[in-house]
Amino acid sequence: MMTTVSWVRPDQLGDYTAHGLGSGGQGRVYAVPSPPGRFQGEYLAYKEYLPALAYDADVLHDMVVLRDLLSPSDRALLDNRLTWPCAMVYTGRPPERLPPSRNAGMRVVGFLMPRVAPSYELHSASLSEVKLQALEFLLNDDGYAARIGLDVGDPQRLALLLDLARTLDRLHHNQVTVGDLSPKNILFTLAGPPKCLLIDCDSMRYRGRDVMRQVETTGWEVPEPAKATTASDCWKFALVAARIFNRDHDSTDLAPLRAVSTGLAGLASRGHTRDPARRPAMAEWLTALDLAQHRMRQRPAPPPAAGPYRPPRQPPPPDPVPGPVPLPLQTPPRRPPAASGADGGGPGKVLVALLLVIAAIWAAVQYGPELVAALSSASEPATDSSSVRAAPGTGGTDGSKDPAGPETEPEYVAEAPGASVDYSQVADDPRAPDVAGLFARFYGAINNRDYDEALGHYDPGTATVDLDSTASRRKWKEVMATTRESGIALTAVHDAGDLTLATVSFRSHQDPGYGPAGDENGTCTDWTVTYQLTGTDGYRIFKAPEEGVSHSPC
Repeated sequence: MMTTVSWVRPDQLGDYTAHGLGSGGQGRVYAVPSPPGRFQGEYLAYKEYLPALAYDADVLHDMVVLRDLLSPSDRALLDNRLTWPCAMVYTGRPPERLPPSRNAGMRVVGFLMPRVAPSYELHSASLSEVKLQALEFLLNDDGYAARIGLDVGDPQRLALLLDLARTLDRLHHNQVTVGDLSPKNILFTLAGPPKCLLIDCDSMRYRGRDVMRQVETTGWEVPEPAKATTASDCWKFALVAARIFNRDHDSTDLAPLRAVSTGLAGLASRGHTRDPARRPAMAEWLTALDLAQHRMRQRPAPPPAAGPYRPPRQPPPPDPVPGPVPLPLQTPPRRPPAASGADGGGPGKVLVALLLVIAAIWAAVQYGPELVAALSSASEPATDSSSVRAAPGTGGTDGSKDPAGPETEPEYVAEAPGASVDYSQVADDPRAPDVAGLFARFYGAINNRDYDEALGHYDPGTATVDLDSTASRRKWKEVMATTRESGIALTAVHDAGDLTLATVSFRSHQDPGYGPAGDENGTCTDWTVTYQLTGTDGYRIFKAPEEGVSHSPC
């Protein structure tokens, strides 16, 4: 593939020295007032290395080249989430050979990169100056965050974590590891969909080589000697996941994360193992984060904060134990504590509680053996590439007890590498686990870009794609190459003669030009699709009739 590297001299950047943005141990960063050549009109910054700094310009050159080697979908994702080097800045004789080290009389002195957009800046009257809106601000209690103007609830924190995981997953697939992954180097914005931006990209490792010596932020060190590996990134991501929810810079307490998702807490626990080979990869995090976000969207909205007390128009019957008048809440509402006998419940609640206890005892007598058998069978290992969970939420995947208590509803989830499918809406249908398992494997293969595996889930007689035609398969792969599905739910299963109808809802992200008809340039789409399934060697996809497909922009 043809690649190009832009070379510019400092004197082509305008009066950049009058536009300093900051300095550190590696160099100084300036805004570029007059971007040269093909960069005209772009919002760029120039990082000028200190003269005494030891760095490898050949590796920096390879990092600049990487962007041209990315797939269109990876480029679209990473361009908006990295301040990646985009041009080499040099002094001396113009370069004539590659790599840079082969040019006598020429010295690379820095590079151009995208400048941090204003949406990633924090303007707060409580701070002395405008700051980069780094993730470290979210590692504080809600009171501090509110004082500086950051009201970021758990849904937004989960969305940020998912976005960061997508970026790390794509970097790892392209042989890039972050190394110094810490909240100081992760910026975020809530303007539009929550999104993270990684800075100091020249400190990352590309294909096992570094521009400069690797360093680690205090409190974020990995326990093993090897630095800047996929395993070390996964260690630090697990720390980010724990600390962004426990709102603390140092704690590794997983209880707040477990309150959001026992599955995420289990991954974080595995991510903290001292054995690098046992840490979950980012693809595994993506599946769990997609599922956690989908479930969070399904939760009922918390009750509004209590307002000023107003007496009712008609006074109610006197309460035996009148409670205090509620006051307006000053912080986001939390899950209310369990009711106790001192909350003024009255004799009616006592009677209801007594009836519930009697009913529970009767159910245990009637169904106790079946319940034990069901739980025993659910604990057996899965024999397929996907797994199905249909057990009450009694704890994290690491075996720890959920402090919030059991889930009120069982979990009905089919999981496969790359995707998970929630089938709780059709859990009473005996076909649901197998159908959901099919879609978990199908969409998981698409998300993991294993397109031959995905095509293997079509019925041999499908008209959607000619499985025996190389050209037809290639066309299908090109269409699917830019998409990623999340929030997948099986919502209906019906019989239709020899076929089974299965309705699935999900969200897709794709490159401009690959959106659905009528919204070809849309990059985020919510879908509802009714598939026709055959029973060929297990469930297979026959097709999705046009009348069974609907979509809308996210």
